[in-house]
Amino acid sequence: MNKKVDDLVVANSQQMFQEISNLIKIRSVKTESAGVGKPFGEGIAKALEYTLDLGKRLGFQTKNVDGYGGHIEYGKNGKLFAVLGHLDVVPEGDGWSVDPYGGLIKDGYLWGRGASDDKGPTVASIFALKAVKDAGYDTKNRVRIILGTDEESGWDGIRYYFQKEETPLYAVTPDANFPMIYAEKGIINYKISCSLKKRNDSGVDIVHLKAGEASNVVPQRAVVVIKSFTDQILKQLEEFKPKNGAKVSWQKNNDELKIEVRGKSAHGSKPEHGINAAAALFDFLRTIEISSEDLATFVRIIFAKIGYETDGTSLRIAGTDCVAGPLTLNLGTVELDRDKITAVVNIRYPIYYSEAMLSRQMTEALKPLHVEPTNHHAPLFVSPDSELIKMLSEVYTDVTGEKAQLLTTGGGTYARAVPCGVAFGPLLPGRPETEHQPDEKIALDDLVLMTRIYAQLLYRVLVEW
Repeated sequence: MNKKVDDLVVANSQQMFQEISNLIKIRSVKTESAGVGKPFGEGIAKALEYTLDLGKRLGFQTKNVDGYGGHIEYGKNGKLFAVLGHLDVVPEGDGWSVDPYGGLIKDGYLWGRGASDDKGPTVASIFALKAVKDAGYDTKNRVRIILGTDEESGWDGIRYYFQKEETPLYAVTPDANFPMIYAEKGIINYKISCSLKKRNDSGVDIVHLKAGEASNVVPQRAVVVIKSFTDQILKQLEEFKPKNGAKVSWQKNNDELKIEVRGKSAHGSKPEHGINAAAALFDFLRTIEISSEDLATFVRIIFAKIGYETDGTSLRIAGTDCVAGPLTLNLGTVELDRDKITAVVNIRYPIYYSEAMLSRQMTEALKPLHVEPTNHHAPLFVSPDSELIKMLSEVYTDVTGEKAQLLTTGGGTYARAVPCGVAFGPLLPGRPETEHQPDEKIALDDLVLMTRIYAQLLYRVLVEW
């Protein structure tokens, strides 16, 4: 391990904490375009601008690629190695004990949306590069910290970036777990919808229905508003006990009844760790008579084929492989428009599944509902015998003194945006997962350790590779 580089990481740690805090204060949730150079809204544009400015202040070359992404670069010649981070975040949701955009530093942690996913680790990689630069060694290769802008919702930014910019020979992304992720499940969203045309003379009117904020987060809140409700419905509510332990409350207002279900959020790649509020709400709605025949059919089919399940059993898509493990399914969002109801499910499928067969089965199983596949990312697999894996293993063991176990994940990272990339950190073994949840946080000591690991990697890439 290069001690000079390592000492510089520690010396710069307080400045790093403050820069991460400042970046968290920018609410970089994807919105509608805000004009030229701001394709994903004002918040993401501000986060990109701030981070590129940080790179300039630290003495690096920077580039903004039309607001779709950017990079911070060091080195003039040789092979290109990249660190792929992202500056966008999922919506904050409810249930926080601190300001989600306060960038608070307390109790040995840095708190806020993006602290661990992925602003904190992205800034850590920038300060790792600073340590190597400040050490003053001659370099024979190049490193780019590439700044993504819509990793949580579509990847249009990174696709645009690589249409304009050079593709690295190797890359890592600080957006999963240490020691490293050599295989990632395939990811695909299915938008399931139904037009609301047929009506019955009997039954209640549903005037509002919404659950979830993003397809890759287990919905912790679901709300429905029923018009002209009956005493029988109130009795059913009092007796209703969701099988997943979600909490149900309701409020009467003249002829309207508002029902709210509260669950527990979790990352969409591990839906079994959450309590799905949408599933519990559908469980109740299937028991009442609804005036819209199409909406009633939608509720019945979604509950019958998905319900509380997180493995796709009733859809007949459940399965596993010897590399990445079992398929997972998250009923992520539901929304009622005036004449249409739409749900989005997020599926993480094993390496050796066929996406075409998966889509055909989803369409058949959910008939007569309309099923549209969107936001597909093919699986990732990097050979454990590759040069990249060997180099990362050596660096991790050198810094931590621990053996580098190879991991797989149901999460989707920018590693699959390049020909040969893997997720490398930031979550250390045994640490709690807080990304996509209320009170997202990251330990200050862990930020320093991950920066030390990244700095040793970038030293090897720039000076010894």
